[in-house]
Amino acid sequence: MVTLSNNISASDRTAFSSILESSGYFYDFEVDVALSLLDESIAKGQKESGYYWIKIIDNDKIVGFAVFGPNPCTTHSWDLYWIAIHEQMRNKHLGAFLLKAVEESVEDKMGRIIWIETSGRPLYEPTQHFYIKNGYELHAFLKDYYGVDDDKLVFRKEISPTSSRKK
Repeated sequence: MVTLSNNISASDRTAFSSILESSGYFYDFEVDVALSLLDESIAKGQKESGYYWIKIIDNDKIVGFAVFGPNPCTTHSWDLYWIAIHEQMRNKHLGAFLLKAVEESVEDKMGRIIWIETSGRPLYEPTQHFYIKNGYELHAFLKDYYGVDDDKLVFRKEISPTSSRKK
């Protein structure tokens, strides 16, 4: 049975690292950055750190996660920093399930736009198609941002906070 949880702990670190490493997408330093966000979130709390987490659990095992947060220089924009599903669990629509949970959480917190930055390398074409399939539009392209022939693509999606929901 697949469930979602917003609770994180230091014991999740190994699973999150394994998920990122299983994908073959991320450089070691990127994995380190993601784990440093986890450490900060645990130390300060999610709201105080500005990093909110949702993990996806299948048969008592963490198989994916997302981390996102409000952009502190805006009134309503949120950034999706990471979304990852373990390689062994891909193509089961868990990513879309997790992304929808992120969108609902942002909506609950009165966010209006979700921004996602990703690589333009050919390796990331499935990721780009995933975002488009889930209603995100390519909004910006920055040539050679991450490195030579590694462009930055910025996707966005507007969501409508429900006025009856509380922050």
